[in-house]
Amino acid sequence: MNRTIHAGNDVNPVLAEGMAAARTGNVKQLGAWLDRGNDPNQYDQAGWTPLLWASVRGRAKAVELLINNKPLPADVRMAHKESEALPIHLAGQSGSVETAVILLAKCPETLNIPWDLNGHTILLQAVFYGHLELAGMLLKRGARTDITTARGLGPLELVSQFQFQAMIDLIRPFDSSQASKAAYYKTYLEKIAPLVPSDQIAAQRLSDELVHTIENGIKRAFHANAAIEETLSAVYDLIEVRKADVNRLGGGLQQPPLIVTVTGNNGFPPVPGVVKLRNQLAACLLKKGADPSLPEKHPMGVQTVIRAAVFNHLEILRMCADYMSPQKLADAINEIPLVNGLTAMHDTVLRATMAAPDRFEGYLEQTCWFMAHGGRCDIEDFAGVTQRNIAERAQNQEFGRRLLEVMDEYSQLSKPPCPYGTQRDMKMI
Repeated sequence: MNRTIHAGNDVNPVLAEGMAAARTGNVKQLGAWLDRGNDPNQYDQAGWTPLLWASVRGRAKAVELLINNKPLPADVRMAHKESEALPIHLAGQSGSVETAVILLAKCPETLNIPWDLNGHTILLQAVFYGHLELAGMLLKRGARTDITTARGLGPLELVSQFQFQAMIDLIRPFDSSQASKAAYYKTYLEKIAPLVPSDQIAAQRLSDELVHTIENGIKRAFHANAAIEETLSAVYDLIEVRKADVNRLGGGLQQPPLIVTVTGNNGFPPVPGVVKLRNQLAACLLKKGADPSLPEKHPMGVQTVIRAAVFNHLEILRMCADYMSPQKLADAINEIPLVNGLTAMHDTVLRATMAAPDRFEGYLEQTCWFMAHGGRCDIEDFAGVTQRNIAERAQNQEFGRRLLEVMDEYSQLSKPPCPYGTQRDMKMI
């Protein structure tokens, strides 16, 4: 079930005032709110504090005011109540160098603290969102490059899958060894490993095997065509004969098999065997009842439509649409995940603006498809950025112009504004 969450909707109007001032960067209003003795270290109904909002919006002056407030300074180690993101992680989404500098000056050790949900440090956040200036500052300050995402990707591997060459060139001189990344990732997986009730162990092992079979099969398909039929045969046996549940979360990241299928690119240029295997796996899982709206636990807590959007798996998105009502598909396209507020449209436009020229057309086509199926370009992510804003700020002006043309053609802006979107009524790990 989805619910609408409006920032500042807290039943306590006094708290709502402080939240709004922090979010908008209204330092005068925020200062007056603090001077009245209000405590900045309290949550609203959606799990936010004033410092978290100021950090994700890059309101550096508000951040400084909050953490230097006497006698009640904002706690830089106070995480989001649901996602457990720290202010420093959210500053990485905003891209504000000034905000990050202020937070690090107060608590330097947060530089390399990972966020358990997705494994991101502030450096990995900066890399994911394409913030070059912030990433450069963090690397110079000694940000570790052996810490990986929840998928085992260091900063260089993370940006390489999106072909953002400027960021690749920035990180490469600071890169760590594969051995150090692998060692770190092992400890991360141990940290997030779920506790399985004794009566569920057999079913969980079956689901884990299904997830691992899909993951390993796709990896092998990059180098061996024989992996296609072997993987499909093994998956069929697990589902049809051994009765593995296609909607049970499995693997170290606790993901549905369908999300595992759409996670990752198909190579540069695409490897035909990998494309074929992904598509056939998706078709099989959907036919057997896999739910495209079912979320994972890690790394982002998102559902299949959002994950497929990131990697431009448009053919699989079209398959998913055949198993969803038009309204359910539109809801999935516009759903805001608790991890960052980026809808499937946000991810599509963001990756389009960072893509190599030969990859742009695929993301542009996906943007058209999303808009034609109810996608919106006026929804703000947690940093206050809409899908349209991303296109407007594109470094490649031609890419930005063409994306905006598509948005204008399928404009949804006659609908009531949706400043914060919808997010799942669920506890994120």
